[in-house]
Amino acid sequence: MISVRARCVAASLRARRSKTFYRDPETMVASLAGRQRMSSAMPPWWIRRGVEIRSAVVDGTPCVSITPPTHSGARILHLHGGAFVEQPEHHHWRFLRWLALITGASVVVPPYPLCPVAERGAIRRSVRRVYDGTIADNAGPVVVSGDSAGGLLAVDLARSVDRRPDALILSSPWLDLGVTDSRSDRIEPDDPELAVEGLRVAGRWYSDGPGWRGETAPLSTDLSDLPPTVVTSGTRDVLNPDAERLHRTLTKVGVAVTMLEYPRMFHNWIMHAIPEGASARTRLVDFLRGIGVAAPATGRLRNSGSYLV
Repeated sequence: MISVRARCVAASLRARRSKTFYRDPETMVASLAGRQRMSSAMPPWWIRRGVEIRSAVVDGTPCVSITPPTHSGARILHLHGGAFVEQPEHHHWRFLRWLALITGASVVVPPYPLCPVAERGAIRRSVRRVYDGTIADNAGPVVVSGDSAGGLLAVDLARSVDRRPDALILSSPWLDLGVTDSRSDRIEPDDPELAVEGLRVAGRWYSDGPGWRGETAPLSTDLSDLPPTVVTSGTRDVLNPDAERLHRTLTKVGVAVTMLEYPRMFHNWIMHAIPEGASARTRLVDFLRGIGVAAPATGRLRNSGSYLV
């Protein structure tokens, strides 16, 4: 059974008309300016409670860091989703504050350049510069995290850097830019947030190539060099087929992968204050402890849908 809180969040997503943005490419284009304001990329004031927030520019790319009072020495780079066309939203910041507090890691978030002004090369270079400038030389554990479109960026980054991260966290990852799996079309009516057509448009903007055919990279490439990976997905997310295919691929090539797939959950449900999210976050902490990113002694998890406070 899906929880009452999860039902309320799904209803809220529908009420916000997020799906309209992705269903109608014309609406998407008309709304881009408002969704891409740099001011909206900054964390809300209430995220600052109990953590230190700093802003910096790393080789031309603005970054926000979230550092807890008890620092474990680990660093996490999070690459936000939004189909390469939106800035981070409140649920991203809430999740990342929790991640910093529960692990003791300093979490770095780069609001990278967005499509359609930027394309794949510019976005990937920006992300790589931030990784090299803030993460790669860390003496402690290094984790790369990405949700939705950021999941693709995280996988590409992990395969291209000199210092491979110790782990990957992929939340509702978008890996097939053409959204070519027929199951996505069948899921779409039940997805309260995403629609296939808008994702395909954003995928073309990101790829920026006249010969683009909706290639499924990195699913069609050799991923055996990836570090231990945790993947979260819900069955009411049009991107669920991507997560399932990635899980099968990593299992086949021998990568240690943990799949947290919850029935009837929507896009990025692990980031929301719902019981299902709390359950998955507990399992995520277990995964991180297993690869040496330990929670501080003062950290504790609540069993309800609320976040750590």
